[in-house]
Amino acid sequence: GPQRTARKVLDSGFFWPTLFKDAFETYRNCEQCQRAGTNITRKSEMPQQPMLFCEVFDVWGIDFMGPFPVSFGFLYILLVDYVSKWVEAIPTRTN
Repeated sequence: GPQRTARKVLDSGFFWPTLFKDAFETYRNCEQCQRAGTNITRKSEMPQQPMLFCEVFDVWGIDFMGPFPVSFGFLYILLVDYVSKWVEAIPTRTN
């Protein structure tokens, strides 16, 4: 029912202020849910895939850009970024 649906959403790491109301409305307006009633079994559930959680600075993307005009012997910059959207521009002599 709607309570179980809302609990699954919460257990998946999601929340919004009208979660329980939305789950109730969705259940109430779902023709398939009304026909099935409480006869939905675990076999009917969508398979759960593990969620990957990343902390800031756990995942780095590396991308060389250049060549640029030489500055102090450097031609390229190395850009690193991902989860935090933090950008590092590190000058390098080669790519």
